Amino acid sequence: MMTIKVYARHRDGTVTTVRERREVAPVDSPPTTTGFPPCSCPPCRRRQEASR
Repeated sequence: MMTIKVYARHRDGTVTTVRERREVAPVDSPPTTTGFPPCSCPPCRRRQEASR
């Protein structure tokens, strides 16, 4: 099991908890999704072209 806690750090140094600490089970491989646009930096573009 892994733990995760999501928080925001502000410019003035304060920290706000967005989500409390929780245990999560790791996955073998992340799901393929189009939820976010692919990265367009040159190394990522080369990897995307090579995987086609």
